Amino acid sequence: MKAGSFIVAAAVTGLANAMTPPGVFPVNTENMTVFFDTSVLATNGVNIPKDNTKIAPTLALDRMLTGRTFAVVMIDPDTPATGVGGNGTNSLIHWFQDGFTSSSSSVTVAGKTVVPLVNVANTTAIQAYLQPQSGPANGQTHRYTQFLIDTTNVTTFNVDPSLKNATKTRSGFDMAKFVTEANVQVLSANWFNVTAT
Repeated sequence: MKAGSFIVAAAVTGLANAMTPPGVFPVNTENMTVFFDTSVLATNGVNIPKDNTKIAPTLALDRMLTGRTFAVVMIDPDTPATGVGGNGTNSLIHWFQDGFTSSSSSVTVAGKTVVPLVNVANTTAIQAYLQPQSGPANGQTHRYTQFLIDTTNVTTFNVDPSLKNATKTRSGFDMAKFVTEANVQVLSANWFNVTAT
């Protein structure tokens, strides 16, 4: 697999509290700011109305990281195959996008100044953003988890066929296994919740 055409990479590190939900692997504590508009942060397990998630969120970091490139993998670890409380070993990919770099300017979101990640080369997504769908309308909450991967100098990833297939089909994706097999590291992470109504 080659970065840019089929980026399957991961590199994430952290800042404050647990930035991945309890029990979801790989665990990461580096803060990534995620927002759908500049008035509300979609971070650290906050519940976001489904209607607010129609388009891909903006990703941002607390500092500018020049000369580096990134990919994001957004998963739902609470799929019907795993049930609520899934650990991310049989997740559904909701977004897999590479080509991100740090913006040259900062933005203030809900009182917090951050540096957005931008896709200036307009790199095509490996998996286009898929709006959260929290299962049947029974009040079930799903945890949508984003992993930021540092793809600087990454050109190929060697992963087994089942992982490659899961990346193409979106289902059955194991983020922890991917990180291990691709020999990459998660740079930052975040999650927000969406509850079916």
